[in-house]
Amino acid sequence: MNFVSDFPPFWQLIWRATWQAGILACLVFCVLLLLQRWISPKWRALLWTVPLVRLVLLIVPASGLSLFQLFSIEPNRIPQVADSLMTVPTETMIRSSPGPQLSTSHNSVQTHTTDEQNVHHAAMIPPATESNVRISSSSLITGLWFLGFCILLIREIGSRWMLSRLIANSQPLHDSELLTLIAARQKQGFLKSPVRCIVTDAELGPSSCGFWRPTILLPRSLWEDFDQKSRRAIVYHELEHIRRHDALLLSLSRIAIAVHWFNPLVYLITGRLRREIELAVDAATVAAFDEQTRHHYGELLIQLSQYSQKPIAALPMAGKRSALHARISQLTNPIRESRPRSALAICVLLLFLVTGLSDAAQKKEQPEQNQKSPAVSTRQEQLSESKPTAQYFITGTVRDVHTGKPVSNAEIQVLVESEPDINKKILKVKTNAAGEYRLEVPVGNVRLWLPALKPGYWLKPADSLQALATTPENPILKHDIAAQTGPIWNVHWKGELTDQQVKLLRAHSREGSLQLRLSVQEVEDDAKRAAWLKGEPVSFQKSIASSLSYLDQAGRGKLTQVGTSGKYILMLVNDLAELIVEPGFDNTRVISLKRIPETDQTEMIDASGKTATVSKATVTLNHGVPLLTFQIKAPKPLGMQKMSGRVVDENGKPLKDVRVGIVSGMQGGGNADTGESTQTAIDGRFSIKLPVYDNQVFQNQQFSVMLTKDGFAGTDSEVVDVQKDFAPIDFKTLTLQPGHTLPIQVLDEREQPLPGAILEPGNDYALRRQITRTDSTGRAVLKNLPSGVVHTSIRWGTKIKEANLVVSKNQSENREVTIHVNEFVPSTTSRVEKPKPLAVGQQAPEWEIPQWSDGRLHKLSDYRGQVVVLDFWGLWCRGCVTSIPAQIKLAQKYGAQGVVFLGIHTAEGEMSQIKKLQQSEEWTTPTGIDRGTSILNSVTCERYGVQGYPTQIIIDRKGRIAFRSDIEPPGNRETYIRKLADASGVKWPPAENATEVELTDIMNRVQYTLLSREIERVLQTKD
Repeated sequence: MNFVSDFPPFWQLIWRATWQAGILACLVFCVLLLLQRWISPKWRALLWTVPLVRLVLLIVPASGLSLFQLFSIEPNRIPQVADSLMTVPTETMIRSSPGPQLSTSHNSVQTHTTDEQNVHHAAMIPPATESNVRISSSSLITGLWFLGFCILLIREIGSRWMLSRLIANSQPLHDSELLTLIAARQKQGFLKSPVRCIVTDAELGPSSCGFWRPTILLPRSLWEDFDQKSRRAIVYHELEHIRRHDALLLSLSRIAIAVHWFNPLVYLITGRLRREIELAVDAATVAAFDEQTRHHYGELLIQLSQYSQKPIAALPMAGKRSALHARISQLTNPIRESRPRSALAICVLLLFLVTGLSDAAQKKEQPEQNQKSPAVSTRQEQLSESKPTAQYFITGTVRDVHTGKPVSNAEIQVLVESEPDINKKILKVKTNAAGEYRLEVPVGNVRLWLPALKPGYWLKPADSLQALATTPENPILKHDIAAQTGPIWNVHWKGELTDQQVKLLRAHSREGSLQLRLSVQEVEDDAKRAAWLKGEPVSFQKSIASSLSYLDQAGRGKLTQVGTSGKYILMLVNDLAELIVEPGFDNTRVISLKRIPETDQTEMIDASGKTATVSKATVTLNHGVPLLTFQIKAPKPLGMQKMSGRVVDENGKPLKDVRVGIVSGMQGGGNADTGESTQTAIDGRFSIKLPVYDNQVFQNQQFSVMLTKDGFAGTDSEVVDVQKDFAPIDFKTLTLQPGHTLPIQVLDEREQPLPGAILEPGNDYALRRQITRTDSTGRAVLKNLPSGVVHTSIRWGTKIKEANLVVSKNQSENREVTIHVNEFVPSTTSRVEKPKPLAVGQQAPEWEIPQWSDGRLHKLSDYRGQVVVLDFWGLWCRGCVTSIPAQIKLAQKYGAQGVVFLGIHTAEGEMSQIKKLQQSEEWTTPTGIDRGTSILNSVTCERYGVQGYPTQIIIDRKGRIAFRSDIEPPGNRETYIRKLADASGVKWPPAENATEVELTDIMNRVQYTLLSREIERVLQTKD
């Protein structure tokens, strides 16, 4: 930056105005980006005026409040206001000074002792070489600037002369209705000066000009084609320009462009200013319009954008076509004015005016003794004031499991599940030549995430996805990795990618570069492998072995054979191929190739006669080493799947700025967050389109949306099947309920807090976005939860807890919940066949319930002579919780008749959560927690042979089972349920578009009817 100080003061001022205006423009842009829905266009236009004024005002006063106190752009001092006006260059001062002053005013040129000699030396011309270079360069630049300035000045004068001639040769408007409109506006004080409205034969769009005598220009050729409604809208628009005095801002823009014609910054600022002016005028014009008139106004703007925008001295109505999209969007989604928003905008504007239109005050020079070693003192102050920040690392080595040799260039990946920024969610580092790695991580829980080893190495599933945790006591966690070895295959991928695939690859590749990733999955089960290759949903009981490798820019690379079965699926982007390798096959000594007829498979035979088969590949040999070349065509887009809907709150009020994420899946298979999302508009509506390709399985594809907004409970919509004709999916009206917060503390077995524990609500995708981690005290707050039971997973290293947390509708009841997590122990209990249900008529066994919600001890023998209704349920069972209203209604009706209602929760329940749910739902039925360690070995449930949850069992007065809801009804099941529905007064089957709330109500009413009928039957049965 030192070259700036060599230029004359004028250019130094130009430079200062430029960089300060640039900073102002960046700040204005950032503020408007953050507050885009809080600051209306009229205030945005004024904010953009601030950097424009800074460009025009080359000299501004110095102030201690200046924003530019924080910036140091100029290492050499550029003149301040006083410097520019009162100080002349050193050479000029010396030459004009009288002789006697030279000895004190310019000692650097004093080479003689007499006054005459001093005067003579001061008058000497500096060395020719240095002076000529400086003068010629600055003169050349100044000359070029002056030439551009004159051209723009002449152009401006010419355009104004043309404008004046055009006005003089035009005719006044004779439309009485519009003239009355203008007069009425004048009378209302809307306009400060009389307005002329003329009709011209020039080919241009409607425009306005003039400040002292404002004028509206209306083209005759265009004007005659418009109806009265369009004419009135045009006049309204131009009157708003005049009322706002936008002609002054146009003149200010012309001055800035004339002075800084060489500077791209001035065109950027003036462009943004003109855009905001038109947005502000549009907003004011249509403020009183209804929706139909707004639509007509938008069509008018589109039509006018096709016409010439000359003359340049006037403000055209249509403006630049580049801003047309923003203007049309604003008409459909306007920013509402309010006093708080206007107050905020005024405060921001005043802040920019005060701090941005002043220069940094010049600091006084400090005494020399105070400046001897500023660097040393500053560093000492920083060291004394700074506090050490705790850092946590995972370190270790990657070694060959057989030889112990280090594995270099292995990419270690760690997943930080609670990180909201997707770009920071996966941390990566590579091993050095010694196989060592060191990766900084947050305190607490992280997960080793599918490390990518160099060709020839792979990891067992347990080593690829391993939970790790650092602690304040152990900030550096050592974790060594044992790498397995496997044969290497050479591959070459040829093909094209869709834009969506490129986007996905860049998002998951290193440093955002486009890298093709090839994964190998070992699938021993032939049926599952075949189904996977067909695109059908497949699930596995345990993790499968895999390896991951990257291809180079030419699509060449290597894959590593994993496991021992030799049965693999190769995955590249969205394409699948099969590789079957016979045990003992040597892929370095292949002697022959054979294409299998009527298939896409090629068989390879090695020197010992063993075979390997690959699909979708062309195989070539190079000295016995095969190269697998995959020529894959990019999937073709068949159409766009449109999804739309509307989001409202519990009172039916539209909700804007709701994030709407898209979840895609297949019937009977898994689903996943696509990463695509949009936001709802001011009317609560959303619309999004996703491309559908020819490699997708249409008959199985499904979509749902997840809705999240701070302050509301996140929720997922119902799943909707995709139609083959891409018929739009309308999710209709989706309701967001108020969100609740739940404070949680996580402790270990020793009652010690666990910092960095992961808490993930798992009811649906929307709730999973509320994932968080505990602080140093083991505390965290789950936000935006629905009322009811929320299943939550708590993880800290190898300590895991699955909890069912009750969230009350009354926020004051959502007090801190303490959760203890234990070391995860894989279950040794294999799932066995369900116990045979006790038949109706058999004697009901005594239960084993160690704890009841009412604090009393209940035994079956205590209720001999009474009818007992047992409700087998669990917090983890959504159907159980939603059926509580039916249980409450039954207890209210039959409790007075001596019927006893008791709940039996499956083993491993939390009594505190059961009591909280009862309080929230006003459910007073005593509930006990069954003896046992899990749902699979709940003692009482096994004794009764419970087949599913919820199950209601009615015990008669003699202690015999009289009815149970978990066995098949007599006769045809559908006919049985239909009769119950008819008796309940509900339609069966439910309508296809029935909401979840409607379905729950239907099932509760049917259940109430069923149990009421059975209780009545038992009560009427004679002993």
